[in-house]
Amino acid sequence: MYNTRIRGIGLLLIFVFLLVAAVVGIIVYSGQETTNFQGFAESNETIINSETSVSIKKVFVMEGDSVYKGQKLAELESQELSIRIADIRSQLLQIETKRGMSEKEIKSKILQNKAAERAVISELRAQIQTLENQLKINKELSDGLKSVKIKKSASVKNPIEIQIESLESAIVDRRKEFAEINRMYTKMLESGETPENVEAEKLRAELKSLEEQNSNMAVYAPFDGIVGSVFIKNGNGEKVFFKGGEKIAAYSPILSIVNKEPSFVKGYIPESHFSAIKIGDEVTISNTQTPQQITGIVTGLGGRIIPLPVRLLKNPNIALWGREIVVKIPENNGFILGEKVSIAYGSNVWDNLARAFSVTQSKLSAKEKDKKKLNKSQNETYQVTSLPKDTIKQNVETFPETSPQVTPIQWDGKVKIEASGAVFVPETGKFLVVSDETEKKQPTLFEVSGDGSAKSIKIENLNKINDLESIAKEKENTYLIMSSLSYSKKGKLKPERRILARITFSNGGANLEKAVDFYEILKDFADKSDSEAARFLKKGIAEKTIDVEGMFVLGNSLFIAFKNPFSGENGVIFEISGYETVFAEKKISENQLKTIFVDVPYERRISDIYMQSPDKFYFTASCNNEKCGGFYRFENGKSALVKDFPELKPEGIAVDESGNFFIFFDLGQQENSKFMNLGRI
Repeated sequence: MYNTRIRGIGLLLIFVFLLVAAVVGIIVYSGQETTNFQGFAESNETIINSETSVSIKKVFVMEGDSVYKGQKLAELESQELSIRIADIRSQLLQIETKRGMSEKEIKSKILQNKAAERAVISELRAQIQTLENQLKINKELSDGLKSVKIKKSASVKNPIEIQIESLESAIVDRRKEFAEINRMYTKMLESGETPENVEAEKLRAELKSLEEQNSNMAVYAPFDGIVGSVFIKNGNGEKVFFKGGEKIAAYSPILSIVNKEPSFVKGYIPESHFSAIKIGDEVTISNTQTPQQITGIVTGLGGRIIPLPVRLLKNPNIALWGREIVVKIPENNGFILGEKVSIAYGSNVWDNLARAFSVTQSKLSAKEKDKKKLNKSQNETYQVTSLPKDTIKQNVETFPETSPQVTPIQWDGKVKIEASGAVFVPETGKFLVVSDETEKKQPTLFEVSGDGSAKSIKIENLNKINDLESIAKEKENTYLIMSSLSYSKKGKLKPERRILARITFSNGGANLEKAVDFYEILKDFADKSDSEAARFLKKGIAEKTIDVEGMFVLGNSLFIAFKNPFSGENGVIFEISGYETVFAEKKISENQLKTIFVDVPYERRISDIYMQSPDKFYFTASCNNEKCGGFYRFENGKSALVKDFPELKPEGIAVDESGNFFIFFDLGQQENSKFMNLGRI
């Protein structure tokens, strides 16, 4: 018995010894897989150009100068703008010399339009009659062929029947066209407007806009950095430095700026090890000057084997080959632009032993801290990203890689400010912010300064408004505000959640001008129309999912952005032209409303819009169930991510008089909102 126990203990010790030896052997073996190679600390270079051809009036910086965000770098002028301004002035002069239509002439136009309508409709009906006669003859001939059995299908229409349906549809469309022309002339009779006056007003507005553009044409630094190049290209494609006065073609580079500190490392992995690393792997970056080591993440791999730069060769006469690798590194990394650094991939014996026996936890924690810092840095860069539904990040265009300061709103009220929309007020240099929660559901605006200090402003003559979600600048001192039009959590849609109102804001006070039940106006439109927009509204009304989050006024058009419902997989924006009828007649006609479909990332919803045109605009989208979201640009029918906010919920967009974009964030009921200056985009 005793000997058996001894033998058992001996076997156990042997087993433990062999196990430890195996573990150490594996660790030692794995430690031999460390790959070391070299590279350079670099930074993204942002090229600044103009969308139109320009002339350089004056350049204020030289290559290598340090610049700060918003600094004027060069003044420009546009020959195309100058020519267009002169052309518009000429057109205005011609219009002003003409005599407007008299009332008699307008009535004559209405009679002519009605006569033209009768002629067109008569012609279309004559064509239909001819086709119906032909269809009748064909039917009689077919019925006369008793010996031929023809199998009829209810799903297949006769070609002549299809032509008849097409003509009948054309009659409906033409009637609408003539009716619209008649409405235009009738409105002219009622208001005294003439085509010349209308055209002149449009030209004056365009002239004012162009003159402002021409006087403010300049290049500004989009972030703190260093001027990389001030150049144009000559006929041979070579960079030529200039002093000013040269003409620059559209989209040609004018200036380039790089970050003051490296943001990534470009390395060259030896040809014999190129398959040992993949995107997403962690590597260790160090230099020869300091013992500091930081953790980076591989974000790119070259698709071919290339010669290594001469600077990395021990012997310049002996060429070596390798594969390019791009490693993203955290901010404040301590490296110098262009500095040669070492990149290590893999682990050594001692690191593996430490992991196995948990004796270097502090070192591992430091690496984890570096990793978190890196991830945060990645999330806070201006990257324009393609927009698949999983919102993965694929570089399309490089924007300034800065971390803009987030400014908290300073407010001591009982109910926290939950920003849901914002506009910039040029007269005061401050923001008007609306909150979806206010004390006792009072109609309140918040005036917010650039430093975050805020004061509340009660909207006089407006008794109550709830779930205030959007605000838009109309003209001069007038603004529009709107409730969400959505049902409450208790399943109710009270009158104070259905409001669209026009207010004036001046001398620090706000007053109601007019308010309408906008939900009822949309419902009335849906009931009377069979358009795509009407079907969208009917769905939202039936499901009780309508939720408006964004609003913008551009010219005589009002843009309304819906958080819900979706149309298929797209967000929806309404453009209501001539929107004054909403207040004057409390209705929207079918010809006034156009629908814009926006590809929005999966599990995100539109929260605000900033329109530059119906085809080009910016919007924010917030996550459904988390505090996150993004800032997007919509252009050429596609959306692109400009900036992601992994821990903030963007709810409002405002642009100041210098063109700087500000994003306002809703932090919930426990904390006042914050905002961020993204600069010029």
